[in-house]
Amino acid sequence: MIESLAFGRAAVARLEGRVVFVEGAAPGERVRARVRRDHGSYVEADLIGVLEPAAARVVPPCPIVGECGGCPWQHVDYAAQLAAKRRAVIDALERIGGIASPNVLDVTPSPSTLGYRNRLSLRFEHGRIGFYRARSSSLAPVTDCLLAEPRIREALPQVERFVARLKTGINRVEIATRGLLPGLVVALQSKGRLRHADTLATREMVEDAATAVRGVVLCGRGWRRQWGEIGRRFEVAEGVRVDFPGASFGQVNTAGNRLLVARVVAAALRGKAPRILELFAGAGNFSFAMARSAARVIAVDEDTVAVETARRAVEEARVSGLRFVAATARGYLERDGERPDVLVVDPPRSGLGDAATPAALLRPARIVYVSCNPPTLARDLRLLGDHGYRLRRADPIDLFPHTFHVETVCDLELT
Repeated sequence: MIESLAFGRAAVARLEGRVVFVEGAAPGERVRARVRRDHGSYVEADLIGVLEPAAARVVPPCPIVGECGGCPWQHVDYAAQLAAKRRAVIDALERIGGIASPNVLDVTPSPSTLGYRNRLSLRFEHGRIGFYRARSSSLAPVTDCLLAEPRIREALPQVERFVARLKTGINRVEIATRGLLPGLVVALQSKGRLRHADTLATREMVEDAATAVRGVVLCGRGWRRQWGEIGRRFEVAEGVRVDFPGASFGQVNTAGNRLLVARVVAAALRGKAPRILELFAGAGNFSFAMARSAARVIAVDEDTVAVETARRAVEEARVSGLRFVAATARGYLERDGERPDVLVVDPPRSGLGDAATPAALLRPARIVYVSCNPPTLARDLRLLGDHGYRLRRADPIDLFPHTFHVETVCDLELT
């Protein structure tokens, strides 16, 4: 019997005291599976057949879900997905974080479960774009992706033809909408040097009114070129617009991100006007919304392009009390020891890393920790707990339907 969905691609069963991970299974059903790999204490198995389907099983909307490794939970009812994500956050906080009975709210669902991605990251091999198959470096070519916004879906064949014509060796392709701005941005990663012939071809692409692509960013080791309009603009809260450079990080779920920003602002402010230090701020996804009511916001990020974009936006909009600093999180904390009222952090999947201890030693009254990875979140909360921080509540939000990923906003208090 399949017990639950794991934090990962697979579902979980138990056989003779050992955990069995079965991809493609749903909670509550009996299946036939073949052992793929025996690790001793646990087993990985491939689904052969479903003997007794579960109520949670649904027909996946995507026709290539069995080939593409992108969204492994499409066969599971959305309510069951949300329950599994909440359970993953609780398990991580208890098992890794050492937090007994953590206050974890129900997962806020995504406003849309399909067509929600404003950015799609793909691989490019042998003239085709696609995703890697699960547990493989073999490419599954795609001509459509149901998770992407319509503008991206329509442009996939066009972008594939453009990249296939380039002489520069390309291995990664990212296609992004420009939010409130017209057209798309394409960011390409090269395996080698830029070929001169591609400069003209790319310029013609972005200047062609018949194409949807308005800007291209092409990067290789030690070099970066761009053509056309690469800026992206999103309304992250009512009346708050943020500009993101084409190749810089931004949340992929536009409507879901508005929910996330609202939760972060509410947790950081709590009806007051605190002094806020924000680490891993990017181009200001939270910063501009917090600055409307905070006494002061200092936003720190090591992405100099994102920081310069945000600085220009601050000047143009004449936002008072908001300052962006280009620095690593640890570098800023070790250089500037001023204690804020609230520390807001939104680190990458790897967590706070070498900034964890300096952040704890800063001893702000409260920390708002935004995480997309429950295990590293729990690890960091254990360290912060050792420095006197108590988890008030964890507020999960689903920005990634049909995957195991979940965003969590944690409100911590210094005791």
